[in-house]
Amino acid sequence: MQHHLRPRRLLLGLALSLAVTGAAACGDDDDEAGADTTDQLGGEAAVPAEACDAYVGLSGAMAGDPSAAGDVIDAFVGSAPDGLSQDAATMAATYGAMAEGGDPAAFSEPEFVAASAAVADAYFAGCDTATELDVSGIDYGFEGIPAEIDAGRVAIRFTNDTEHDEPHEMVLFRRNDGVDDPIEDLLALPEDEVMSKVSMAGVVFADAPGSEAAAMLDLEPGSYVAICFIPTGGAEDGPPHFVGGMVAEFDAA
Repeated sequence: MQHHLRPRRLLLGLALSLAVTGAAACGDDDDEAGADTTDQLGGEAAVPAEACDAYVGLSGAMAGDPSAAGDVIDAFVGSAPDGLSQDAATMAATYGAMAEGGDPAAFSEPEFVAASAAVADAYFAGCDTATELDVSGIDYGFEGIPAEIDAGRVAIRFTNDTEHDEPHEMVLFRRNDGVDDPIEDLLALPEDEVMSKVSMAGVVFADAPGSEAAAMLDLEPGSYVAICFIPTGGAEDGPPHFVGGMVAEFDAA
């Protein structure tokens, strides 16, 4: 199989997915941020529906028009609860710099990691969801994806459980209505042809061993595929992880 099915807009998606990334390896900093946020929100975290919707918009921004990213970010910041306003502003500043051609390494800065981890913890606790998935990316496969989930608002925590210092991603596609091609056949098609058969639903990316990424997505009923396209060993011409088995399918109903 060749390395198809990687639209250019995914580059923005990978950047924005890091916006909801919490690095588990950062330990105490992330834990303190989450605890402080819970206190600021008043005991049990309760996130307004508007803020939850904006977080979903942020998580799914990579599946839409990149030119609309500014509006998505503004909605996220403007709707953040008071206890998370500073964290949201920290995240927004990094997004803005990225939109102006900044270095994506800014998404790994401790201040940004702590802010995004606090937001993810609070929104996962305070937003209504139909399904919560804890997914591990191993070398090479996905663990924790059931054959069927409830459609609707889905909260995803994606942990990189690599044993070979490999970054991992979880790119979600939905088969378009009426499409029942086996995944092996889809991956063998030219990009323009396969993108007529599937629609991108979201992406989460966890680069370091032990790191976590989070996203909240509205998934309509249908057939979904999770894929990792990252080349093995980091080489541009290396076989993508899905060749080694890092692909999973599930239905949302």
